[in-house]
Amino acid sequence: MAGSKKLDLLTTDQIAEYTHMSASFFEKRRSNKKSPAYLKIGARVFYRRAVIDEWLEARSCEGFTHGE
Repeated sequence: MAGSKKLDLLTTDQIAEYTHMSASFFEKRRSNKKSPAYLKIGARVFYRRAVIDEWLEARSCEGFTHGE
């Protein structure tokens, strides 16, 4: 397909593995409407890898020094 964009879609379990967090963390966040943006296709939930990367970057902490 010319001009089409490939979506890098991952399931909740794949995102949990990717982020080293539990799948239940993302499930709970979804139910509280605090999760990263996701797609729901039928009963299945998918996340775009780029959205997860942005979500993680937005939560990075800078300036923390241990022991000071």
